[in-house]
Amino acid sequence: MRIHTIIGVGLSALALASCNNAAPVEEEAASSPALTELPVSINATMVGLIDNSADFIWTVGNGDLPKDEMDWDLVRSATYDMILGGQVMKVPGSGEYDAQWTAEENWQEWADQLTLIGQDALPLAEAQSTDVEAWRAIGDRLIENCEGCHNAFKPELPSEGILHRSTERESRGISMFD
Repeated sequence: MRIHTIIGVGLSALALASCNNAAPVEEEAASSPALTELPVSINATMVGLIDNSADFIWTVGNGDLPKDEMDWDLVRSATYDMILGGQVMKVPGSGEYDAQWTAEENWQEWADQLTLIGQDALPLAEAQSTDVEAWRAIGDRLIENCEGCHNAFKPELPSEGILHRSTERESRGISMFD
């Protein structure tokens, strides 16, 4: 009983202390500079964030449905990656053409569309929707977005030697969720 009291008092003190420090943290966040350059290339971001996450959306759209809560967490995380990824793609990275690409209005529009696709997929993931056609429609939009942007900015695939290699499971048609 005594340990619970000590823990309770400690947590209460911590909560009060964090409340007292809330203003300086908010002020510090407001004065923090905006992200002006990614520490990696946009290509690395595409492969590591967008491409890997797209696989989960396409998988559900192809009828390979999540089997449990953990699987649905992966799908939901993939939709967040799309939402965030679109905005991250608007910031130049360390790649040779990144500053040039992100300076183009068309690039910014493709990036915003990627965010919208993720936002439209999120309610499906949160509802754990098994509506394969709805997921397929999201996946089709994602394909159109990726191909459109690549045709406009990066028709040669891949670049910089950074590849998203399909796994043996994917190539054999084995569920991502097994």
